[in-house]
Amino acid sequence: MLTTGIVGLARNRPTWLRFRNRKVATWVTVASAVGFFVTGGMANAVISGAGDRNSVAVAEEAPSSTPAPFAAPIESESKTSTPTPTHTDQAADLLAIVDGDTISTSVGDVRLIGIDAPEEGTWGYAEAGSELDSFLRAGSLTLVAVEGRDDADQYGRLLRYVIVNGRDARTHMINTGWAIAKYDGRDGYGFHPREKDYVAADAAHQMPAEPAPEPPPAPEPPPAAPVTDARFGTCGEANDNGYGDYQQGVDPEYHWYQDRDGDGWVCER
Repeated sequence: MLTTGIVGLARNRPTWLRFRNRKVATWVTVASAVGFFVTGGMANAVISGAGDRNSVAVAEEAPSSTPAPFAAPIESESKTSTPTPTHTDQAADLLAIVDGDTISTSVGDVRLIGIDAPEEGTWGYAEAGSELDSFLRAGSLTLVAVEGRDDADQYGRLLRYVIVNGRDARTHMINTGWAIAKYDGRDGYGFHPREKDYVAADAAHQMPAEPAPEPPPAPEPPPAAPVTDARFGTCGEANDNGYGDYQQGVDPEYHWYQDRDGDGWVCER
């Protein structure tokens, strides 16, 4: 009806669906159009509502293809006080001190990156080794590989930072004066992340001065000359002045007088 009315009006025909009045035909066509759109909207709503209900029903019945995420239990405390090493960290046991910048560990010999300590035969060698030993014995060792630096040197020693209880062993050695900042970006060995800190600490701390050598012991004084009695011409004179009874091998005065009876005594009283 709507289509026929629109076509008839568009062609300006005087008669449409038995109405001879064009005005009446126009109003009937408009009413048909309104009824068409209202009816179509209601039909779409009904169809759409049915589709939504079917979708909800399917969604409720179908199991989820994605499992619920696993909630890991949260621990209230760490099981250990030692921090978990990163992939560049390695725990090790100290076996021996080689010198103030090199140690022997359970994973191999380790050369501490960025410092240099006195070598064997030079002043401070024993003192630097003793200082490093005291520091490292205070806790467990963590060896830290340094990105951009070689893993080992030409002698096969691992090149590492060494950390004990969160403290840097090289910083400690520089601050105590038993090591200097060396073998870094300034002398062709490659920059390392703590280089500036080491250089600054080195400038602020000097190695303890070598003590003056001890003076040689004073020579022992010559033995004092034995104290002797006054010397007289004869034993009689010695006796008259209160001296006498000199024994051979004991009293030097014995040889001043004659032992006439050969008994080892002179000037007996």
